[in-house]
Amino acid sequence: MRAEPIKLIKVMTKTEVRQFRADFQKAVAQLENQYGVNIGLGTIRFDQDGLRATMKAEKGEKVERLDKNDFYVGQTVGINHKKVNPKDQFRIVKIMTKNIKVEKLNGVGLFTVSPGLLVKK
Repeated sequence: MRAEPIKLIKVMTKTEVRQFRADFQKAVAQLENQYGVNIGLGTIRFDQDGLRATMKAEKGEKVERLDKNDFYVGQTVGINHKKVNPKDQFRIVKIMTKNIKVEKLNGVGLFTVSPGLLVKK
C-alpha cells in the first residue's frame, strides 16, 4: 500500500494581511494622484485561501494618514469621521499605545480616537 503525499496548505497570517494593507496603500498612491481620489481598503477578512475586502474611492482632498508620533499633548486637531462635524475642534489630552484621547473644545466630551482619523488644525 502506497501512502498519499501530504498536501501543504499555506495559511495567510495576520502579519501578511497587515503587510498587504501597507503595500496596497503604496501601490494605489499613483491612482489617487491621477484621479484626484482617496482610495481606502475596508476591513480585510481572510482565511487559508486568501483575503477579501471592499475598496472605496472618494473624490476630494488628499487625506494624510498620520500615526501617534505625528501628534503631541495639547495640540488642536479635528476628527475625520462621518459622525463628527468637520468644524469641531479637539485638544489632545493623552497619547496611548494605539489610540489618542481627545477633549472637545467648545463642548463637553472625552473621546478615544485612532490616530488615523485625526487631522491637524
